[in-house]
Amino acid sequence: MVTKNKVEPKGAVVNEAMSDNDKRAILQSAVTSSLAIGNRENGPWLRDIYDTELVYEIGGKNYRMSYVIDRKGKVVFGQAELVVPQTVYNVVAEAVEVKIEQLTTLASERENNTAIQQSINKLVELLEKEDLDEKTAEPFLKEADDAIAKLTEATPMKTEDGQQYPQSAFAYSPEADKPSGWKLRLWDDPEKKVTRAQLGRAAAALSPGGFRGQKVAIPSADMAAVKRKIRAEYRKLDVSDEDIPKWVKESDETRNRVFESCEIDIQEVDKGNLAKGILPVRIIKPGFNSSKERYYTENAVRDAAVIFDGAKMYADHPAKGDRPERSMRDWAATLHDTRVSESGNAVGMAHIHAGWLKEMVVNLFENGDLQHLGVSINAVGRGVKQVVEGTKTNVIESLVKSRMQSVDFVTEAGAGGQAGLTESVRDEFIDVELIDLATLREARPDLVKEAETDIRAQIQTEVKAKMELEAQVKELEGQVTTLTAERDALKEAAAQAVKEKAKAEAQALIKEAVDKAELPVAAKTRLIETHKEDESADGIEEVIKAEVDYIASLTEGGKIRDLGPSGDKDPAKTKERMEEGFAELTGSVESGKVAAAGR
Repeated sequence: MVTKNKVEPKGAVVNEAMSDNDKRAILQSAVTSSLAIGNRENGPWLRDIYDTELVYEIGGKNYRMSYVIDRKGKVVFGQAELVVPQTVYNVVAEAVEVKIEQLTTLASERENNTAIQQSINKLVELLEKEDLDEKTAEPFLKEADDAIAKLTEATPMKTEDGQQYPQSAFAYSPEADKPSGWKLRLWDDPEKKVTRAQLGRAAAALSPGGFRGQKVAIPSADMAAVKRKIRAEYRKLDVSDEDIPKWVKESDETRNRVFESCEIDIQEVDKGNLAKGILPVRIIKPGFNSSKERYYTENAVRDAAVIFDGAKMYADHPAKGDRPERSMRDWAATLHDTRVSESGNAVGMAHIHAGWLKEMVVNLFENGDLQHLGVSINAVGRGVKQVVEGTKTNVIESLVKSRMQSVDFVTEAGAGGQAGLTESVRDEFIDVELIDLATLREARPDLVKEAETDIRAQIQTEVKAKMELEAQVKELEGQVTTLTAERDALKEAAAQAVKEKAKAEAQALIKEAVDKAELPVAAKTRLIETHKEDESADGIEEVIKAEVDYIASLTEGGKIRDLGPSGDKDPAKTKERMEEGFAELTGSVESGKVAAAGR
């Protein structure tokens, strides 16, 4: 059984983050406060709540009105309208409501829920139909089932710092279905994604000290791949290799001359373009090359699409003895429109300007032999020796611009393999893009010696300057210590002077006030002695008044009481009583004797 009220949404705004129970409690309280009159036994009670409207009952009648809940929970109502509830016994409507509930739960678990919300809206509109039946609801229910199935099988996410991240956001994720094992997040947040700051945190986590003391544990077998992924992300952000943190660099990273076969994309050849000498070329693709001697990363493919744009294409690779400036006679074409294709390959269009090569290409195509024309890149790659998928290979992480780079037409693409550094020594021209210290030392020992001498002299100068600076620093530190001590002594002396001045002023005021008081000399002496260390005269008048009152309590008519009759025939006893009385008054036996003697 489903009870429906005829409600047409009017576009009010609702706080979507609020739970259904919270929303109902807030609305019930607001309706009660706004509409309850006299005896609340007649309502109002909420019957139904929608996204933008509600239906309430009061005095046996039902009304609907729109509402808005702001972020602070304040409710604003629209105009109320009388409605007549309808009870519909419809299992189809119940099925629709179940799907709405399932989709709503899934939407709350996902950041991007636009598609889910659209499905929910369709089902809500379906419920408003008066003639709802199974046939009408069937396509909507199927669409909801498909959406639920798709969402249930969604990619796992890992939550960090209250945000959800996919597997691609981490440098290490050995098992796609176990997010708990994913480590080294590379995304700053789901909106910014990869940032240099976050890459720095990941790199620091691999350092001996870790990131903020926390060092990540990565299996040694996977460490090379993890570092390679972090380096690749740095390069995507155009961070130079020199600025990449050393914790993710490889110690054996080297530059290599790369001769690698690429292909004329026969499937993409257009006869019209072919007549103009335009050929589609697949420059390089990610993964292993045919011999598995090299493995090209996605970053290397992106580099190829950049550095080969506008590259000259020659007939044959450079021969030994060729200088960087290749022969004009061999320049046959230029590569344009380079990019990374949807399949992930670096591709471009070869624009042939050499007439003889245009004619050859057309003839080869018409005879079905175009695939025999080889194309090969001549480039400088930066890579490391690593094991990939169980194969020891040279992982090319990036391609760099060099004076020798080209994409060449050859009879056999890739022939000649990789020209190493040792072979370049035998050439008349030594390629500075590839040369290392050992090669340079062998070819130009005099230049190496000169450089070493210059560097040694520069180091000595820097060391001497540093030592002088350290001596100056120590001297200045000594001066600072002395000046600090002198400053502290002066501050202490100044403070003491202020204190003594305040004390002297206070003592003068105290003495003046005590001297003016009508007190025995002994009492005055005692008061001055008692307050001789006071640094303030505040309250001395009250002390003197208390002393005067006390003296008055011991006298009668201005004379000392309880010391015996004045005509006592025993002067010794009289004197003793006086001393005891004054001692009690002054708080001192000696002061009592002095006071008694002065009577």
